[in-house]
Amino acid sequence: MDNINKHIISLPVELAETSWSDKIEYMYRQQRETWNMARNHYRQFESIERREIKFGEFKFILQHNPARARSTCADLSKQVIENRRCFLCASNLPDDQKGFTILNKYLMLVNPFPIFDRHLTISEFNHTPQRIENRIIDLLEMTRLLPTFTLFYNGPLCGASAPDHFHFQAAQKGVMPIDTEVDQLTPDQKKIIIDKEDFSAYTIPGYLRNCIVMESGWKEPIDYFFAQLLKALPFNEEAGEPLMNLIATCNEGQYRLIIFPRKAQRPSCYFREGADRIVVSPASVELGGIVVTPREEDFHRITLNDLEEIFGEVSLVTPLNEIFKN
Repeated sequence: MDNINKHIISLPVELAETSWSDKIEYMYRQQRETWNMARNHYRQFESIERREIKFGEFKFILQHNPARARSTCADLSKQVIENRRCFLCASNLPDDQKGFTILNKYLMLVNPFPIFDRHLTISEFNHTPQRIENRIIDLLEMTRLLPTFTLFYNGPLCGASAPDHFHFQAAQKGVMPIDTEVDQLTPDQKKIIIDKEDFSAYTIPGYLRNCIVMESGWKEPIDYFFAQLLKALPFNEEAGEPLMNLIATCNEGQYRLIIFPRKAQRPSCYFREGADRIVVSPASVELGGIVVTPREEDFHRITLNDLEEIFGEVSLVTPLNEIFKN
């Protein structure tokens, strides 16, 4: 714990009993004042370019963000991961990087390579692999504690740049298009799988990426049905679990977990050469509707057809009625 304690911000007495939203705002002010990397990268983030691509009532936001090349183009091979220092371990964090503990097992920090104006990394105290099994209750409890944030999970080979150290991330609620788009779905835009008094699950036809939405006023039903799904999805030996991304929120006491089953880490366009190459590596953020493009040429030329191809190649279509027939 000594390594953790030296990265915990000391709150002023008047903020000791304040809300998590106020604590996070204090953390951002403190980090921008005392940590040069955070200050410089968030200042650069203020001037990034964005544009929209609409399809029906939905949209994607393209974001030209050169600083994210480190993550988008990361070599996540086993050999590279084993031979580098873990940048989420408290003993390896910069001295100036500080945050708060949450649930007595995670360290909440400012992400120094932002995709959002408020981008959090929430990492396990211990160096343990990125595996979602038995973590759903933690995830949903954090959405309750952080009601103005959307939390997300990138599985190994699904956008996690630290697959050897368990972590979630978070963004301000409403920044990713998926937050409001799912809120505004009409009944005829949902394909219902389960509709019980305390739990519902459905898919969204025509959404370009396959997803399963689980909703309940209780954490436990979501945890139970997610465990069923986890056992039924194809297991990936290299990742150590089925390939997937998760996005979670809590809205006025209603929990929502969106699961994106995956069949590939990256689309074919990522590996092409010359003018045919498009450097997009989908993770939760892209599946949530913000497509990060480190290269300017990709930002300007990506079309809806490109996005259909990208998400079609990485998304897994699942036989949900069979999985949830009990």
